[in-house]
Amino acid sequence: MYYLCGREHKNLLSGMRLPRIFISLAVLATAAVLYFGAPGDEAWWLKCPLFQLTGWQCPLCGLQRGVHAFLHGDLLAAWRYNPALWLLFPYVGVWLLGSCSERVARSRVYAWATSSRVVLAVILLLCIWGVARNVWG
Repeated sequence: MYYLCGREHKNLLSGMRLPRIFISLAVLATAAVLYFGAPGDEAWWLKCPLFQLTGWQCPLCGLQRGVHAFLHGDLLAAWRYNPALWLLFPYVGVWLLGSCSERVARSRVYAWATSSRVVLAVILLLCIWGVARNVWG
């Protein structure tokens, strides 16, 4: 339980602590693969099952290519692949930092970002984005 603004909040991700070295290595390995690989050009990259079955883009479609473009400094291309990337970067960054640093894990920002309300709000916004990107294309 965390206390934020005098109110008690449950931390949805509190039981999900992974060893810091594992998280650090996983993040570095993922960044290296996304930097040196070319999503979309090679057949071994993960394909979105929803898109493969229906032709509809899920809320996360384009993130691999977007992160690849971001790591290469092409911010406009990263935006075009999936604008949700820019909202998810800070959120996932806070979660990763909190998983690796006890100091960050005790902070108000981490407590807020991992609270049930905020996690559910992020999921809801991603669902809305998934519908909107298919309706307005």
